[in-house]
Amino acid sequence: MNSSTPRHTACYTLLLTITGLLAASAVESTFDPDLICTLVVNGTKINDPRACNSWIQCIDEMPVNGTCAEGLFYDRNSEDCVASKDVVCISSDACAEMANGFTADPYTCNGYYYCKNGTGTRGECNAGLNFNPGTEACIRDYPCNFKMSPDNYCNILPDGVFIKDPWNCNGWQMCWQGEIVNGTCPDSFLFSGSLGKCDYPQNVECTFTEPPPQTAEPDYCPKVGSFVSDDRTCNGYYYCRKNTEGQMVLEHGVCPDGRFFSGDNDGACVPRTDVRCEYNRCVNMGNSTIQLANLSDDGCTGFAICQNGTTIAMADCPNGEYFNELTQLCTTQVISFKACSLSTESTTETMIDEEITTTTAT
Repeated sequence: MNSSTPRHTACYTLLLTITGLLAASAVESTFDPDLICTLVVNGTKINDPRACNSWIQCIDEMPVNGTCAEGLFYDRNSEDCVASKDVVCISSDACAEMANGFTADPYTCNGYYYCKNGTGTRGECNAGLNFNPGTEACIRDYPCNFKMSPDNYCNILPDGVFIKDPWNCNGWQMCWQGEIVNGTCPDSFLFSGSLGKCDYPQNVECTFTEPPPQTAEPDYCPKVGSFVSDDRTCNGYYYCRKNTEGQMVLEHGVCPDGRFFSGDNDGACVPRTDVRCEYNRCVNMGNSTIQLANLSDDGCTGFAICQNGTTIAMADCPNGEYFNELTQLCTTQVISFKACSLSTESTTETMIDEEITTTTAT
């Protein structure tokens, strides 16, 4: 178990009593201003994730670009250009904020870029290490539980702005305090992106928009027809296929609730307790009430406290007990889910620590 991670066993009883929380889920999107501007009210301003100092305003469903003056970054909530020191820039361009030097990969925990004159060369830490931008080094157990995607609606839109759900004619989404809230219109009403509210079906034009498939990087797919992890979530995966040009492309999918993606045997969705995953294990948990999830590589003795699909705290079971995600309870029965079992590396480190302690005591 990572001893540097604060956990509070006292939270366990208290948080189990909390109910009635707002249902929401973290949803990622691929940035397409032409599409987004058809889903929001006329005049909405959007942070451009491709640059720290740029913004886009949707005028008559068309994106109009704008750029801040030198030394200023665009702030999505104030909808204004402010001093760069006052804004945390989350950009899809890793070198947008740093023209020269090392910087973290905006999409992964273990990736980094070396930027030279604004152009980046990507590198990746060895397995089990994450990139620490403060020390510019790969560090074991460096915390990276969740990274907001630069393309996430809650990075590019102000809080409180309604956006039409492109997959659901009566659905809408809204960012609130960094989380995406999902909702649907009542009865037979459909959601109007141009009005930002529910309206009668005869007044709303609705067509589903299928996202274009992504082109796979070389060697990302072992073969045509295989399934691979999306390398961002525990339950997300890509299906590998070839398009008419012979290129390997990726079609994204998500495992159903209660299952995580496993890359074994060309990929499959299996019970979440059967998968070791270093990404956010609270995904799809805690949407209507607080839920608890086993933690990776801790011997099944601790748990994450989940709210709206994210980890809000972590705690240990009392008196050396084990946590069972299926029953949501601590127990004296030994729990050995693959999801939280100690890795060989962690077991070796524990044995070395015990040996050192015994030697010192002797």
